[in-house]
Amino acid sequence: MEDESSDYMSVSQQVADKLKRQALDFKILMDSFQQRFQQDQNDQFYILSVKWLNQWKEYVSYEELLANKNPSRNFGKLNMDLINLNLEDKVDRCLKYYPINTHPWNTFMKENLQENIDYIIVDKEIWQFFTTYYHGTPIVRMSNGTGTEKTVAVNLLKFKSTLLYPTVIKQIALDRVLKQTFGKSYLQVDRSMKLKDYYNLLQKTVPTFTGSFAKDDNVRIWRYQTDQKDINKALFADIQKQVAALENNDEMSFDFVGDYIHYSIYETIEDVGILDNHLIIIEFKDESKPWCIRNKAVQVEGKCENCQVVKVLNHPCVCRKVAYCSQECKAKDYNYHSMRCEKFGSDDDTIKGLTQQPNSIAGLAGLTNLGNTCFMNSGTQCISNTVPLTEYFLSNQYFDEINMDNPIGTKGQLVKRVGSLLKKLWYGEKSVVTPTNYKKAVGQFQPMFKGYHQHDSSELITFVLDGIHEDLNRVKRKPYVETKDSEGRTDFVVAKESWTNHLARNQSIIVDLMYGQYKSTLKCPKCARLSITFDPYLMVQLGIPSQKKRTISFKFFDSFFNSTIKIIPFDKNKNISLKDYYQVLGEELKVKPQNLFAYIANQYTSFELLKESRSIVEIRKSAKRSQLCFRVLLDEEAQISNKLPIQFSNKYQDFSKTSYFQNGFFLLDGSNTRKQMHLQIFQYLKPLFTEHQNLDYETNVLNKYYSLLYKSNSNYWNPCSYCSSKNCNDCEVKFDDEKLEEAKKKVVTSDSQGLFEIIILWKETPYNNVKLGDIFDHYRNQNKTQVEQSQQQTTPLQNHGHSNQHSGSVTLADCLQFSQQPEQLNSENTWYCKVCQEHVQAYKSMQIYKAPQILIFTLKRFKASNRMFKQKLETFVDFPLNGLDMTDYLINSKTPQEYENETEDDNGENNKQRVIYDLYAVSNHFGGLGGGHYTACAKNKFTKKWYNFDDSHVGEISEQQVITKSAYVLCYQLRTDESKNSQGQTIQQE
Repeated sequence: MEDESSDYMSVSQQVADKLKRQALDFKILMDSFQQRFQQDQNDQFYILSVKWLNQWKEYVSYEELLANKNPSRNFGKLNMDLINLNLEDKVDRCLKYYPINTHPWNTFMKENLQENIDYIIVDKEIWQFFTTYYHGTPIVRMSNGTGTEKTVAVNLLKFKSTLLYPTVIKQIALDRVLKQTFGKSYLQVDRSMKLKDYYNLLQKTVPTFTGSFAKDDNVRIWRYQTDQKDINKALFADIQKQVAALENNDEMSFDFVGDYIHYSIYETIEDVGILDNHLIIIEFKDESKPWCIRNKAVQVEGKCENCQVVKVLNHPCVCRKVAYCSQECKAKDYNYHSMRCEKFGSDDDTIKGLTQQPNSIAGLAGLTNLGNTCFMNSGTQCISNTVPLTEYFLSNQYFDEINMDNPIGTKGQLVKRVGSLLKKLWYGEKSVVTPTNYKKAVGQFQPMFKGYHQHDSSELITFVLDGIHEDLNRVKRKPYVETKDSEGRTDFVVAKESWTNHLARNQSIIVDLMYGQYKSTLKCPKCARLSITFDPYLMVQLGIPSQKKRTISFKFFDSFFNSTIKIIPFDKNKNISLKDYYQVLGEELKVKPQNLFAYIANQYTSFELLKESRSIVEIRKSAKRSQLCFRVLLDEEAQISNKLPIQFSNKYQDFSKTSYFQNGFFLLDGSNTRKQMHLQIFQYLKPLFTEHQNLDYETNVLNKYYSLLYKSNSNYWNPCSYCSSKNCNDCEVKFDDEKLEEAKKKVVTSDSQGLFEIIILWKETPYNNVKLGDIFDHYRNQNKTQVEQSQQQTTPLQNHGHSNQHSGSVTLADCLQFSQQPEQLNSENTWYCKVCQEHVQAYKSMQIYKAPQILIFTLKRFKASNRMFKQKLETFVDFPLNGLDMTDYLINSKTPQEYENETEDDNGENNKQRVIYDLYAVSNHFGGLGGGHYTACAKNKFTKKWYNFDDSHVGEISEQQVITKSAYVLCYQLRTDESKNSQGQTIQQE
């Protein structure tokens, strides 16, 4: 057995002496520790890990040394851990007490540790002794009592806590927080500490934070309790619910339900009685802002309306919207505030009691622009002049229908603000109303309207009406509704079933008045399968037919060698398939439509064959940076049943082998052999051999004048599909009996269209006196000349048919007809055809099946001109003020509310009647996309006259001034009496 003294001998004498000295010094310090502990001036003690201490004792052979034995096996050999590494608890602290680097409560110990098992208590001398030689984390605790009664408060009171001040509330109000909760954070404190001393400690801590906090009386402490499992999330939700509608410049405060913890109520921390399910809130006071917590236990602070100083406000105005710090301030501000003071508040009882008076403004009040809110004012005036809806609000009916259980509503907050605003616009006396609370409520329902950015009046109308609907939805629990296919049933049956499903989840005054029904049809471009659905709508989006002088540019091959650039008129509004466009082009070019063959020639990639089902509008767009080509096929080519297009190019043997004079497609029969392909290509090229008679192709032409090569598709990763070589420099097309379809199979995996390309590599000129290079130059120059001529023929407005200019005007009827035309879905929005079992770019058409009592149109003036920018269509759209006849544009002449009186045999589809609407409001947009300005025109239900609403300015206008090219949203009401319009005026019969 090895002698243990060998372990001692493995450590140098110098190191061994140092370790012995440490052990003896520690023994001396521990022997006198109890005496030092009881000294009154010694009130700061340290926690020392027992685990670490035992490791150190083994490292210095402490026990062996005291017993005068040989050193242990690990004497001087251990890598010592950091002191207290196993005791420290890494928790998220709510804050660090002052001084932040040395305060003992900033370091947390793990819970449930036991003295003499997990740790021992030592004084400063012993701690400094160890840290002379080793590193570690100091865990300091203070003592209570004196002499033999002295104890050390090791286990402090650890509690859940969070920090609140106005900036935190602002982040929540403006929705700038990543998580919808407060993070779990903690503080700890000695239970026996005086609460007043704890306040003093926190007040000293406030200046360690960046920000403009108050210097005195800058801290308050609160206790929050809840039955919910996650108390941090619950507090966050309570705050967010109150402050979500606040704007950037509002006072960031909220009503708090909880306990105020103050030293006037509790003497010590122990007296407060903090439990594990409590959340302690530390509130800091901003220097220039009021406290963020409002509670009945403290006086309410705010900015005095007169002196603008944050103080306790004990003198509110009767309108409850402003308050003052003193009666003197209130008196000084009276003359100014009285001019804009509302004589009624916004509480429910006050709003309910407001009725029409002789001096009521009767809908002719303007709305203050709060900063880029002209879009909101314009849309709101359109809503305000929707008579059936406004009468519903003015009669207070909405109070009985508020849905407090709808999770996507606002618990009545939005609808109450709308009701309050409408009462002020119709029953109030002020000629200008400031819609601050209304704007906040709209922003709460739809966060995109928070702040002061310019938005879209059409979107505003949609979101407000949708918000009203959700707040007033009579359906408390929305059932799951399964959509069924039409399965051969009539349109009426499927449409009625769809509307019944809609009502199962949505019933409100908005649905009653303003929801119509679309018939949506999808048609597969391959198998022509139809999918028909019926969907509800709140607003009809109308496209504006383009009045641009558009053209389409293409290269036209009327024979194999002869091509010209054609530029002909193009009607973008007729979005038809390529197959149908062949009919149009055949008439234009005087050729057989069935003999036309189209493809797109690309400079660096394979040509693109065009499917006959593709939209000609989409083809024209995709060929913008390439060359659209149409070729007239010979009758024998057109009659081939198994057509195999083969792309070709002409080159001749020079240094680069890149010259060309013609490229395109051969159209061959896929069942042909390669030998037949050689001979057919020679037939195409025979016009070049006019100086030769009775040439035998295999003997006199092949590999003498030209060779046929497969264009290799080999690259670094993939071998050539024809010869399997990675270094292929184009393969010879052999003169043999291999089928062309076999060649196609070789490339179908490497080319998405299964195309392959043939190179006609010329070696000798077919003319006696013309060089090969001159032939290529001739055709290349001819092609260049054609392009130049085409550019000269194209005016700047045409630009090959991609002009952005416009002229002329259209009618609302033109827009209705245009919007019902089929449109092909783009490649990012495909539809799954169950017959073809694949996603296809179907043709979609939208028709109005039923129209509601209130019919709102949005003219689609803003459209994307590319991925980054939009353009505004300034086209003048002429629309009727009275007598809009929608009969021809509706499939069913009844409103959706009349379904209950319709049957499959007797309905508004098979027993159609005239449907007439009258205009009552317009939202206008002036200017461009960068900013622009919104106004509204509306017909007043009392005066029967038209008025212009430009923010706070309201003025009478003539009927002629209503119809302008700035019209954006058109609001119509169904005429229920043939002899009168929707607002009761008698109409002269023609």
